[in-house]
Amino acid sequence: MNRRVLLLSLFMAGMAIISWIPGSSAAEVGLEQQVQELIRQNQALTDRLKQVEQQLSEMKAKTVPAEVEQRVSQIEEKLEKKTPSTGFLSDLENRVTFNGLLEFGGAYQSVDRKREGHKQDSDICLTTAQIGISAEVNDWVNGGMVLLYEDATFGEETSVDIDEAFITLGNTEKFPFFFKGGKMYVPYGALLEHFPDDPLIDDPMTLTMGEISEKAVLIGVEYKGFAVSGYVFNGDVEEAGGDGDNVVESYGLDANYAFEDEDRGLDFLVGGSYISNVFESDGLTDALDGLGADIADYVGGTAAYFHVGYKGLFFDAEYMAASDNAELCIERSFDVSDVEKVKNMEVWNVEAGYNYNWWRNLEIALKYAGSNDCDYFGFPRDRYGINFNQEIFDNTILSLGYLYDEYDKSDVEDRDSRDLFFSQIAIEF
Repeated sequence: MNRRVLLLSLFMAGMAIISWIPGSSAAEVGLEQQVQELIRQNQALTDRLKQVEQQLSEMKAKTVPAEVEQRVSQIEEKLEKKTPSTGFLSDLENRVTFNGLLEFGGAYQSVDRKREGHKQDSDICLTTAQIGISAEVNDWVNGGMVLLYEDATFGEETSVDIDEAFITLGNTEKFPFFFKGGKMYVPYGALLEHFPDDPLIDDPMTLTMGEISEKAVLIGVEYKGFAVSGYVFNGDVEEAGGDGDNVVESYGLDANYAFEDEDRGLDFLVGGSYISNVFESDGLTDALDGLGADIADYVGGTAAYFHVGYKGLFFDAEYMAASDNAELCIERSFDVSDVEKVKNMEVWNVEAGYNYNWWRNLEIALKYAGSNDCDYFGFPRDRYGINFNQEIFDNTILSLGYLYDEYDKSDVEDRDSRDLFFSQIAIEF
């Protein structure tokens, strides 16, 4: 009996020893329990650490920004007291913008004259050098100024002049009415043109009759595509035999509607204008000076214009006419003047074309323009032309074109017809 108890005791002791031997199943169970306990404790510490970090972040968000903001405000107040102009200078770059235009080209013309035969001319020139400055004083006031130099092909160079300088009061995005005062081109016609304009290839006829630069006051309204404006100015052309009063008596009106849908590639413009004296246009004023002529009475002028563009295609049409017959008092000698009547004076310009983006955008434009009873001003009776405007780099356009003009028998320069080939490079910046 004692032997059995002894054997049983030895067996139990052996099993206990085996249970503690590494690699045995019993030891593995104990070790796994310890690892699980350590993982649980580590997860608890991790969760607690996250809670502490979140509490610290909340405390920092509540206290630090307010202290920093207060400190920054104190520093700004000290800087404003010491250097009150610093704010203006630092903001100047954001409120003032500059832009420029340079045009360089050459032209060749062949003119057939009625009595003097054939004549050829060619020239190379820097046709335009222009710098524009615009300033946004605040949300309701802005101003602009343009400096311009022109070198007319087959003509004389001009000096640098202030082409425009004006102040505008208003913000049409917030309130439809606005005021504009200064030296400006008053709105008479739209002067739609896709060919290089003055002075490379002679003024387009609508530009000659419609470009009017004056020191004027203009009041207008713009609302949902509709625009109406009226202006007054003291003109340069006086009536022959007038009393010589230097007063503001010339005026004009313009109204138009513009629409644009970028998603459909559609844009549209239609409008009309009136001016109390069409001879205030810069081109007609220069022509009168060349003739040594005055006008017997003021002659009003009307204009109508239309543009539509759709997915690269475009069509422009513009018409201008004197509203009454004009009488030109032309000095034939020292003390004698003849009166010549100009009846139904009118000009028109029609252009159509297409913008094709084959590499960069290429604009192809065809022109038909003409005039009636404008012999004294050197306008051709009919003008036909084609022009290519190719974008060769960003903001860089190369133009190549041809114009053919036919003149009336009584042309002031005795011309019968003219062929003109031209090329120009224009950059904007």
